[in-house]
Amino acid sequence: IQGTIRPHAIIILPNTSGMELLLTYEDEGIYIDIYGHFTKETVLQWGEMPASVAYLQSNQVMGWVFFFFFLRSVETGNLEGVFMHKKAQKLKFLCERNDK
Repeated sequence: IQGTIRPHAIIILPNTSGMELLLTYEDEGIYIDIYGHFTKETVLQWGEMPASVAYLQSNQVMGWVFFFFFLRSVETGNLEGVFMHKKAQKLKFLCERNDK
């Protein structure tokens, strides 16, 4: 990538003792270890630039893109759900509260 990179989140992968990470930036995410080496060939793709990305305790990553929330598996990057909302408000942060 040339120019400015827009980072979203650094997610410590579960069951890796803090040694593996999912780095989300621009419209994708990559899996690396703490030394910067790729740990998976899989690249998480949002399709569009999310405004915000958050890790959920359900072992999912939630990304907000305009009118939609996308849920993806942290382990595989597979799309697990898409939710639409009515108002395109600009959200600064996504977070999980009380397992919701």
